Amino acid sequence: MNVDWVIPCRYVEVHDNLGSIIGAGIDTFWLPELPSPLQLMLAVRLTATPEELAPGIQHVLRTVVTDANAEPVFEAGLEFEANTEDTQAEWLNSLVMPSVVQFEVVEAGTYQLEQSVDGNSKSIPLHVIVGAPE
Repeated sequence: MNVDWVIPCRYVEVHDNLGSIIGAGIDTFWLPELPSPLQLMLAVRLTATPEELAPGIQHVLRTVVTDANAEPVFEAGLEFEANTEDTQAEWLNSLVMPSVVQFEVVEAGTYQLEQSVDGNSKSIPLHVIVGAPE
């Protein structure tokens, strides 16, 4: 299973494997003071062969956020089963998933969010600024 894309956003919902995204691509966050919690949603698109999406096949989803010093500030993982019967044998199939991440920000700077499934990953930067947007 491959992570095709990860889009940070303000909101995402998925129905019939179609994602509706609001605030797609947000990567800069202005916080009034530190420390402060930061929460964001992710729209994640996975691609897989029909065999990988078959019932009974377990996958490992992992999310890691590191601070500007490459120290982990958030780690979460879970196992899931895609268990979808709507696959096409001739090509890679896709699965769109919503995800929520929340972590404590103690200093301004650029954080790195890595989303992985079965060891395949995508990373995105998250910039944190203290104060009001200019």
